[in-house]
Amino acid sequence: MSLPIIRTFGSYQLTQASIKRVAAITGGAQGLGRAIAQRFGQDGYSLVLCDVSAPHLERAVTEMSASGLTVQALEVDVSDEASVRRMRAHMEHQFGRLDVLVNSAGVLGLIDNKAPKVEDTPLSVWERVLKVNLTGPFLVCREMVPLMRKSGAGRIINIASRAARVRSGDPAYSASKSGLVGFSRVLAGDLAPDGITVNCIAPSYIPTGLVASMELEGAVAASALNSPLGRIGVPDDIAGAAAFLASKDASFITGAIIDVNGGSFMQG
Repeated sequence: MSLPIIRTFGSYQLTQASIKRVAAITGGAQGLGRAIAQRFGQDGYSLVLCDVSAPHLERAVTEMSASGLTVQALEVDVSDEASVRRMRAHMEHQFGRLDVLVNSAGVLGLIDNKAPKVEDTPLSVWERVLKVNLTGPFLVCREMVPLMRKSGAGRIINIASRAARVRSGDPAYSASKSGLVGFSRVLAGDLAPDGITVNCIAPSYIPTGLVASMELEGAVAASALNSPLGRIGVPDDIAGAAAFLASKDASFITGAIIDVNGGSFMQG
């Protein structure tokens, strides 16, 4: 595998004096990851967008740097151990620290744009979803934690799903997000002595490129009806929750699942 592509845009010079807080977001060039990155950039973080798609990275970083944000792009496949290790090497060389890590990269287990039943799910689909959605956060957390310790504290925010709490039609996706919640709780206990908190956000259907790959008209309508608040969420809802979890106001919260789904998890 070739080395990851690192793209730096904008006229800023990164020095220890100019680096305040650093946030790395996987899946950061699109969907929820981009919305979260945009919010963190507005909050003053130096951003590292980590994504498997070079075209999405270039577009996101060009647009975000044009709005005055401090941002870099790093092409990373979170399911590949060597790629994640190169991500760590870049972060260590460029910043020497990491304050916030958001694991937002994810895939669905769809076949012909529909969620299959368990008996119709090919092993290749199952393995791909688990590798990106569960093994990916494991690899990224394992490699990034030493950098977070250098900051003296830190925040890890894993994007789970309502599917980890109620029945979902996508077996691989549901299993991966349930596993992510369990992993996050173990990690929260491991890292508590280091002052590093680990929490999950559990969205419902949010209009992004990921869910847009499904036949969603009926699903979105059903999601809105299933929400006590009577609407679907938007990416900024998730970004706001992530900003809170990254803030000092959330310093006493760890091992938690923050449901940002309009209360739909209560409906089952």
